[in-house]
Amino acid sequence: MPPALDRLLVSPSALRLLRSIVNAPELPAACSTAANCCPSKTSRRTYSNSPKPSVQQKWRRWQDATTKEETARRETVRRFLEAEDRDHGTLSTGADKANDEAAWAVTLARQERVSRLPGIRAVWRSLRHQGHHLPTAETPDADFLWGTFIKNPLLVEKVIDHASELLQKTGNTYPRLYDLILGYWLSREPRKALSYHHQMLVKLNLRKLPLRQLAHLGRTTFSPAAWEALMDIYRNSNERNLYDETVPPLIEQGNINMARRWHALCTSRGDLPSESAASHPVVHIFTAEMSNISTPKMRFNTKPTSKNPKRNAGGYNKELMQRLLGRDTAPVRFEDSFCARLFATRTFPPESIMQGLALVGVNEIGPLAVLAMAARTQPIEELPRRFEELRAAGIALQGCVFSLALEKFAMEQKWQLVHSMLNSDQHPDVFGLAKVQRKLLEYYLDQGDLVQAQRTLAILTLFHNDSSAESWNLLLQVYIKRSGPRHVMEVLQDMRSRGVMLSFESIMAIKDLLRQRRPGHKPGVSTRGRFDDLRFVTRVFMSILESGMGAIGPTEWREIIRRFGMLGRFRELRRLLLWLLCWYAPRSSRQFASLPESPFLKPATAKLRAAYPERHHYFHFPTTITQRENVLHPIRLLFTPSLQQGLITWGFRAGLLPNAHLEQSMFGSTLEKKHYRQRLLRSQTLKRLDWSIGLRTVLELRDLGLHLHQHTVVKALQMQFVVLFGRGRSKKKENRMMEDVNTIPYARYIQEVNKICGRMLFREPTLLGKGIPHLRTWHPRLRRNPNRRGSISLNAILGPQWRQQSRTDNESDERAAKDTTALEELQKHFLAQAKAIDPTKDAGTR
Repeated sequence: MPPALDRLLVSPSALRLLRSIVNAPELPAACSTAANCCPSKTSRRTYSNSPKPSVQQKWRRWQDATTKEETARRETVRRFLEAEDRDHGTLSTGADKANDEAAWAVTLARQERVSRLPGIRAVWRSLRHQGHHLPTAETPDADFLWGTFIKNPLLVEKVIDHASELLQKTGNTYPRLYDLILGYWLSREPRKALSYHHQMLVKLNLRKLPLRQLAHLGRTTFSPAAWEALMDIYRNSNERNLYDETVPPLIEQGNINMARRWHALCTSRGDLPSESAASHPVVHIFTAEMSNISTPKMRFNTKPTSKNPKRNAGGYNKELMQRLLGRDTAPVRFEDSFCARLFATRTFPPESIMQGLALVGVNEIGPLAVLAMAARTQPIEELPRRFEELRAAGIALQGCVFSLALEKFAMEQKWQLVHSMLNSDQHPDVFGLAKVQRKLLEYYLDQGDLVQAQRTLAILTLFHNDSSAESWNLLLQVYIKRSGPRHVMEVLQDMRSRGVMLSFESIMAIKDLLRQRRPGHKPGVSTRGRFDDLRFVTRVFMSILESGMGAIGPTEWREIIRRFGMLGRFRELRRLLLWLLCWYAPRSSRQFASLPESPFLKPATAKLRAAYPERHHYFHFPTTITQRENVLHPIRLLFTPSLQQGLITWGFRAGLLPNAHLEQSMFGSTLEKKHYRQRLLRSQTLKRLDWSIGLRTVLELRDLGLHLHQHTVVKALQMQFVVLFGRGRSKKKENRMMEDVNTIPYARYIQEVNKICGRMLFREPTLLGKGIPHLRTWHPRLRRNPNRRGSISLNAILGPQWRQQSRTDNESDERAAKDTTALEELQKHFLAQAKAIDPTKDAGTR
């Protein structure tokens, strides 16, 4: 590409100035005349009182110039303009006289700047029409010419054909053409880049591709589609040096799935990482995943329990799964029962039978033949040698669970599992039926047959990288399904002591302990008597988070929060919300710095980050991003606007309904009995909540850092005021009950709401109709469409006694006292936990 000074000098304005200085001494005066001869396009409006132009001033046309000086000046300007048009109008000013690549580069730069892609195409047509060729030497001008022509999508194939033509005629072509084309088009049009790649491979006979340079240039510009295209090119190339330029950058960008695919592809092709790249912790995880025998999903594996697309899919072995799916080539085998009879006969040893099958071209045997061969192997410790002999004879195992499991257990010398499989009365095909195996596992656990239960667990977790962890998760799911919450805590404690992480299916199985609930309705009656499923699941989830055993996202708490609110258990809900805010809030100096911190938060978060390096989890969310900047903020996902409105609605119901939940069970197993209720009510230990408890909770969360929109609060309050004081009757029974038992006037509600919020959200109804500023005052009795009725009296809206309503109330002031006991109790709880973990350290300083 020409230097910046050359590109500046070839600009039209610079060329005019140079020509005026060098070629035409009289040009400045002519240019001045030429400039003055052109009338201005700016028109001025003439008014009647403005001075009129003089009669002597007369406009003269160009042809009216009669003097010799004016004629000479006109000729000078005409020659100058013609010369300028000729120089700038042709595309080959300097290139027509000599095949000068610098002149072509200057012309191309000017046309690219002025006309963009059409200009580039015009220069190409002129160059090819005159029979010139692009240079093949690596010079800046050649690089600019080739690199600029390929920017036009209509010229890329022509440029490739031109390079092929040069290669056939001269034996040389521009060496950086592949780098220029792929580097430009991969980040813009990956499909076109793949097409250009194949054309250059065929037409230019490329053997070595600069893929490492392309990957280095595309670290920050390549999209996922570009990385996919580069992966297709790399898969069919001879390059082996792309690991350090692909996997570490993708990890830093947070694209873990693409990085894992590149890791698998590079390692399978022998492209290993350098020492610095191999020391990366995520690369360690990839290496550990590939080291064991692992597969993707089993053919017989059950469907996922959730449609969540962010599940971890890296726990299966690809090599073993490929064997389960079958051979790449067509199998040649006899009938499985015939091969089984051959191995079962005692006339010939198994080695001779293998050689005979190989001689007739058999390259695969079924599970019955494997079972017969294993049954004849004595001692059983010789079974791994039998599989080695089969492999040496070129005979593979048919893709089925029984054969692969027996081979794996024999190679790992798990002889108890091998004996259990050989002595089982199940048909080999039954081992591949996941539903049957799960039912058998439940049956064996009920019967106490631990040997067969262990074998069934090993079969169900055969294709997992970490079979032990998957077995524990599967055992937990079976116990939950069979016995409910009876053995959940026992299994969770064993898993915690062994450092086993909970899978997504296990977390959903624990959540399924909640009673069934129809949308929009409360949960049904518990089938387990007095068992509190909601409190049990809540505490289990909290213990899982505190121990770092599983990744429970903020959205998983929505159903639990909704059930607490629907059941009227507002005190427990308030405590839970404060705990969740303290747990999920990303701590930084700007936000949530004043929240109390659990002593389990940092160790559990560090453990989860090491186990789940994927960036979409909540514990990887940057602490510098606020709630307003990103909709995926954990607190924004947890405290949605609908939840904020629901808190206000549930607060009204907890304070107004006569059958509101008193939550006596929070005082312990002794005081939760019914005959203690009256005693607790008389001592004020147990008392009803105020209707404003929901509004106060929302404002308390706002003071702790939650982003709260005023419209959310106003909309929720208006809905409740319409229920209590609006026209008509609600279809919900709870709303009708609140309307019937309500004794507080609307004016008192407005006063308390404004006092709690510290600002005027609603105008007081006594000001309705008093002046222009109060014409748009909202009231629940007013119709939404005021045109339906000509007028309405204040007595019909506010009642006959609206003038005598007091604007102060001592009881409202007492209920307006801010309740901070829940937050204080939570902070004391965190301090007690910290002191229990480390008694030598002063917990008060934490």
